[in-house]
Amino acid sequence: MASPHLTSLIHLAGFGTGTVLYAMLVAMTSRDASSARERGASVTSLPLSAALLGLVWNLGGLVIYGLRDFGIAQPPPRLVAVAFAALGFLPAVVVHSAMAGARGWRQGPVLLAYALSAAAAVFFIVGGGDASLPSRTALLTLTVGYLALVALVAMGIGRDAARGRSVTMVALAAFAASALHLSHDVAQPDSWFVALVGHHASIPLVLVILYQDYRFAFADLFLRRAISVSVLVAIAVVLHVTVATPLMSTLQEGNGESLLATAGHIALWVGTALAYPVIYRATSHFVDSVILRRGDYAALRRDVAFATSRAETEEEAAEEASRIVAAAFGMAVQRGRWRMTNDALPAHARVDLPSGRRDEAQVLVPTNEPPSLVLSIGPLPAGRRLLSDEVTLLEAIATVLGRRIDVLRVSRERFERDLREREITQLAAESELRALRAQLNPHFLFNALTTLGYLMQAAPERALGTLYRLTELLRAVLRGPAGDAVTLGEELDIIEAYLAIERERFQERLTVTIDVPEALRGVRIPPLLLQPLVENAVKHGITPLRRGGTITVTARVVRGVRTTASSLEIKVADTGAGLGSPSVGAPGEGMGLMSIERRLDRLYGAGAHFAIVGAPDRGTTATISLPLEPGQADELGTMTDDREFRTAG
Repeated sequence: MASPHLTSLIHLAGFGTGTVLYAMLVAMTSRDASSARERGASVTSLPLSAALLGLVWNLGGLVIYGLRDFGIAQPPPRLVAVAFAALGFLPAVVVHSAMAGARGWRQGPVLLAYALSAAAAVFFIVGGGDASLPSRTALLTLTVGYLALVALVAMGIGRDAARGRSVTMVALAAFAASALHLSHDVAQPDSWFVALVGHHASIPLVLVILYQDYRFAFADLFLRRAISVSVLVAIAVVLHVTVATPLMSTLQEGNGESLLATAGHIALWVGTALAYPVIYRATSHFVDSVILRRGDYAALRRDVAFATSRAETEEEAAEEASRIVAAAFGMAVQRGRWRMTNDALPAHARVDLPSGRRDEAQVLVPTNEPPSLVLSIGPLPAGRRLLSDEVTLLEAIATVLGRRIDVLRVSRERFERDLREREITQLAAESELRALRAQLNPHFLFNALTTLGYLMQAAPERALGTLYRLTELLRAVLRGPAGDAVTLGEELDIIEAYLAIERERFQERLTVTIDVPEALRGVRIPPLLLQPLVENAVKHGITPLRRGGTITVTARVVRGVRTTASSLEIKVADTGAGLGSPSVGAPGEGMGLMSIERRLDRLYGAGAHFAIVGAPDRGTTATISLPLEPGQADELGTMTDDREFRTAG
């Protein structure tokens, strides 16, 4: 391809690509500035100013060199003046960005840079010999002026900006060199190299601004897309020069030239389009790993999720998350800062950038209930700012942390609720037990005292023994157990004392049999579990019958038929009036029997059973089945249905 045609292609591709990149940069910086204003944060106009100046230059250059290279017409003088004036102001913005923190006389280079650019703009507008060409005086002013400014910066003017001085010097030198190229006789066609380097040196200037003013938040996205688009355009130009143009030249004399050329161009277009995803992935990896030197964000999120999942308190989860984030962002203090706040809860994770601080951020962690959590990020190393991917990462980490805090709070509330319920249940059980002790039948006491009065006259020796038994019974019932359970033997002692007093009243009308093996007397059961059953048997079974009857208390271990579970089965039976007789109520009536059902359900759930069976004139049997611990049945010995151990009552 001839050099003029290649130069025209470079102009078209270069200015077209520059227009796309700068338009994208304008959109991103405008979006970032709008977001910052909504948060009430300070807004820097330097990236947006650079983007607008670059967009004006590339749009103007596209029109100027398009009209000139394709021989359409001479470009309008005002367009030439505006485009080159915009290009002249770009280095001034670079100097301003590099010395943004300077005060007083140290702002001299900034003022000098804007003065040079303004003077050049005046020369561009006034024009030179050919109104369609840029002013040579303006180009020389920019070249000489910025070379002198580079020397001033190198000698130390503006020490507050020493951190970016070397980058600024290189960028200014590049611009001066490009301006020097442009100061040549622009009426003569440039080589493609001069066109590429001289006319498109504004892109490094904008990259310098992004480097100096690291946070516009979408700088990382811009870098990825800018480099990807630039590489794609470069590949397209190279393919056009090395493949498409030779192919068209070869087919000029053959038949079917148009069809083959079209097919070749379509194949190149499709190949370029298919290559873009690969180019973008490779560019993203290059930007993240080489330029920005980022870590593995997915691994970082997993680390935070794993660390917080092992935390047992909100404070521990916040501490672990802040520590990992501080280490990942290279903060000087390898321990993050966090605080709880009762401010309005954020609906979603949010990263706030405090006004006036370039290198700090507040991460608002969303929680369902107050207080919410705030993680403090910064100061970041080298005064850099957070980029968009880092903001997204912090929002993802905040969401993970917020969910973990909600889980911990729910678990804690559930534990506290269960604890309160257990305390309430314990208090209710104790109150119920106290009421059960206090309800020892007043008729029994009245009858016992009447019996004592009779025995004191008829048999004083028996009266004294009965009095002792009554005293022991009242002491055992009213004092209660030391814990929440008693042994079966202790419960039987209370029953024996109670029935001994009743035998003095009923004489030969009451017979008592207690059939409990000695090995079972050590099994622990709830207190006052059998006394209401025995009292119920005396009151409703024996008392209504003139002939009296027998009360039998038995206990045995029963092994499950289909399972290995074993249970302790206790029966209280009488040969009295039986259920269904006019003097006996339905099973489950009375405070004592209902208390047994409630306590068994509360303590054992479905593992315990309570049943009362009987028939008129055939007596009543109350059965309680309590679950035993695994292996306890083997220690106690298994009692089958046809084998019982009996002791005389």
